[in-house]
Amino acid sequence: MIRNKKAVIVQCRLSSTRLPEKAIKELGGKTVLDWVLASMKKVRANKYYVATDSESYKIIKPICDANGFDCFAGDLNNVLKRFCDLIKKIKVNTIIRATADNPFLFYEAAQASLDEFEKKNKYRKTCDYLTYTGLPHGSGVEIIDASSLLEAAELTDSSFDQEHVGPALYNHKERFNCEFITAPSRFNFPNLRTTIDTYSDYLRAISIVNYVSGDKKKIKEPYTTEQILEALDSNKIKNPVIFYPSTSKGHGTGHLHRCLKCAIETDSYIYIPSDYTLEETSDIIKSYIKKGLKEYQVINELPDETFSPVIVTDLFSLERKDMIKLSKYKSIIALDEGSKNSDFCDYLLDVIPSYDLTRQANFNDPCFISKPLNVRKNKPSSFKNILVCIGGEDPANLTENAALILNQIYPDAKISAITKKDNLISEIVNIRFIPPVEDLKEHLYEYDLVVTHYGLTAFEAAYAGCALLMLSSTKLHEKLAQKYEYAFVPFGKLNYKTVKSVLENSNLYPKKKLGETEKSLGIYISGISNGHRINCPICQRQDFEPDPIISRNATRTYRRCKSCGIIYMSWSSEAEKLYKKSYFFEDYKKQYGKTYQEDFDSIKAQCLKRVNVISSLIKTSKGKNILDIGCAYGPFLAAAGEKNYNPFGTDISSEAIDFVKNELHFPASQAAFPQIDTTDEFGVSQFDAVTMWYVIEHFKNLDVVLKKVNAVLKKDGIFAFSTPSGQGVSATTNKDNFYVASPTDHYSIWEPSIANKILKPYGFKVVKIVSTGHHPERFPQIKKSGAQKGSIQWNTILKYSEAKKLGDTVEIYCKKIKEL
Repeated sequence: MIRNKKAVIVQCRLSSTRLPEKAIKELGGKTVLDWVLASMKKVRANKYYVATDSESYKIIKPICDANGFDCFAGDLNNVLKRFCDLIKKIKVNTIIRATADNPFLFYEAAQASLDEFEKKNKYRKTCDYLTYTGLPHGSGVEIIDASSLLEAAELTDSSFDQEHVGPALYNHKERFNCEFITAPSRFNFPNLRTTIDTYSDYLRAISIVNYVSGDKKKIKEPYTTEQILEALDSNKIKNPVIFYPSTSKGHGTGHLHRCLKCAIETDSYIYIPSDYTLEETSDIIKSYIKKGLKEYQVINELPDETFSPVIVTDLFSLERKDMIKLSKYKSIIALDEGSKNSDFCDYLLDVIPSYDLTRQANFNDPCFISKPLNVRKNKPSSFKNILVCIGGEDPANLTENAALILNQIYPDAKISAITKKDNLISEIVNIRFIPPVEDLKEHLYEYDLVVTHYGLTAFEAAYAGCALLMLSSTKLHEKLAQKYEYAFVPFGKLNYKTVKSVLENSNLYPKKKLGETEKSLGIYISGISNGHRINCPICQRQDFEPDPIISRNATRTYRRCKSCGIIYMSWSSEAEKLYKKSYFFEDYKKQYGKTYQEDFDSIKAQCLKRVNVISSLIKTSKGKNILDIGCAYGPFLAAAGEKNYNPFGTDISSEAIDFVKNELHFPASQAAFPQIDTTDEFGVSQFDAVTMWYVIEHFKNLDVVLKKVNAVLKKDGIFAFSTPSGQGVSATTNKDNFYVASPTDHYSIWEPSIANKILKPYGFKVVKIVSTGHHPERFPQIKKSGAQKGSIQWNTILKYSEAKKLGDTVEIYCKKIKEL
C-alpha cells in the first residue's frame, strides 16, 4: 500500500476575461495546456488531473487524454470547492497544484519543492503548504496537504480564498503551517515573467518558443529551466521588435512591403490595426506568408509594458497622437520619418535620400534599399515596353494622363499602367491598366522605360538598368528628383510637350546609383534594437513631450532637458562599459597612447594644480579630510597627500583600489557611489572637500549622486569636479563630431554657463571655473592655415581660447551653502 498518494492537479478554465480561452491558444504547434501538462507529467505522482468546469470540459478533455491526464469538471467560480470535490473523489494525500496558463513551468523546481515537502512530513505532518519564492512569475507550483485543504475549505467563506485555493491555507497561518522557501539559485529569478495572463504575455510566449525551438515542426519535450532562462535573457525577448507600417490610403504599399520583408529577416512582429480591412493589404500579407512570414508574426493589437517592444515605425509621417501612444514603449526607431514630430523618436534611420530636412538622422544609408536580382543587360534602341507606376494609391491622379501622353509619343509601344481604379479608359489597345504586381522590383527589368515618382520603385528601376522618368506629384518630389539628377516632369507640368522634352534628357539613365552595396535593413535594425532610452540624469523624468534634440549619431541620441537645461544622452545602443583593469590599460592606451599608470605622473601634476585651487578656497589644508570619488589608481590622492590633506578614495575597480591601498597606502574602498557609507568605511561622516575628476559624466542618475555629495560634505566645504565641456571649441565648431567622439559612457555633457543653475537646487554655489584642454589645432583658422605649435597664429588662438574659456574640458569648483 502506498503511504503517500500524490496527485498533480492542473487548474484550468476557458472563461478568462483578460485573455479568453488562453489555455487552448496555439503555441509552437500545440496548445498552451499541452505545454503545461507535458511539464507537470515530469513531476512524480500517482495521479494526474485537470480540474476544469463543465462548460470547458468538452474542449479540455481531448487535450487531457492526449497527455495522459484525467479530466474532472467541477464548480466554475469556487475553485477551492472544485479542488476539494476532486480530492474526495480520488483520495490522495498530497496535491501538486499548477495553473493552465503557465506553459514554461520549472518542472525541476516543482519536483524539488515536492521533495522538500515530503521530507518535512516524513515522520509526522509538520507542513500544510509549501512553495518556492523567487521563481519567475508563472514558473512555480504549490504543494498542498490534501486533508489540510479540506479542513481549510470548511473554515472559510472568503470569495478570494475560494477563487485562488492556496490563500485558504496561507491566509490563516494561525491554524496551518505554511512555508515559503527561497528557491535555490538555479531557479531564483523573481523579476522574470513566464505566465500567460494577457495578450502581451502570449506574444512573449511565442517569442520564447521561437527562440528555443525555431522551425521545429513538433516539440516533444517541455523546456528545461536553463532553456527558458536563456530565452528570457535573449535580445529577442528582452527587446522584441514590432514593425509599424503605414496602411493609410494614399501612402502606397511600399511601407508595408519594406516592413514585411524586415519582419521575415528578423522574425519580428508586424502590426496591422484590427480595424484595417483593405483587401490589398490582406493579399500582400498572404504573398509574404508564402515567402516565409509566419501567421503569428502579424498582430493587430500592440502589447502592454509587460512585454515592452521596440517600435519601428514606417509611417511616412507620424502624427502627434501616434507618438504619444508609442512613447510608453522601450524605444521608437523611425524609418524615413518626415514629420515635425520626429523629436519623439529615439532613433531616426533614413533609407531613401531626402531633401534638406531640417532634422538630423542618426544614420542615413541608401544601401538599405532592396535591389532587384533581375537587371537589364543592354539599353534598348527604342522604348517598346513601358511601365507607369505612380504608387498603389496614385494620390495625384497621374497614371491615366501619363499613359495617354506616352501612347501619343510611342504609339507602337505596349504600355502597362498599374492602378487599383477600375473606371479608367479601356478602348486604347496598346494601354493595359493592371492591378498592383507582386514583387514588382523583380519585373522592372522587363520594361524599357519606367515612369514613376520619387520613392523605392524609382531607385529599384535605376538599379534594374531601366530608363527612368520621374513624375513630380509634389514640389518636394520635384526638388528631390532635381537634387539627385533624375529626368523629371516638373510639378503640375504633365503634358505632351514637357514629357517629350524630358524624354530627351541625358539623365533618363541615372548616373547616380546611390548605395551600390546592398545591406540588410532588418539585420541593421536587429543590431540597434537593444538600444535603451535614458532619462535626464538630473530630473529623472519621462514626459510625453520630448526634450529637444541636440545631436544624433549612429549609436546615440542627445537631448537638452527642458527643465534643468543639462545636455544628456537620451538613447544608446552601446553596451554598458565595465570599469575593470582593461579600462585603465588597454582602453586608456588606445585613446592616449599610454596606460593610466604610465601616465600617472602627468595626471598627478595636473592634480597638484587642482589641489592648489581647492586650498585657496578652503584657506588651509592641514588636517583636512578629502574624499576622491572614482579615484582610479590614485594620482589625486597622491597630490592631496603631498599638500597635507587626509585623502580617502573610492572606486568600483578592485584592481585600482588594491593599487591605492597596497602601493600608495591611502585608505580606499571598492564601493559604488552614492551607495557607500563613508562612516562605516572610513570613520568619517563629512569631509572638507569632495572631488570627482572626469567621473560625474559617468552617472546615469545625478540626482541621487549630488544629494549624497551634499550629505557627505561639510557646510562651506568644496565640491570640485572636471568633465568635458559642452561649450569648448570642439562642441561649438564641430558639434556633431564632438558627440560622435564623446565616450559612450558619458551620460551628461556639462556647459559651464549653466552649471550653477543645475547645482544650486542641490545646495551648491559655483565659486570658480577653470577652462582646461585648450587645443588651437581644433580651431577652423588653424585647420585652414596649417599653422604649427609655437607660431604667432597658434599662440594668438591659444590666448583667445583661454580668454573665452573655449577649452574642451572644464573644472568646476563649488561651495556647499546649505544642507538639503
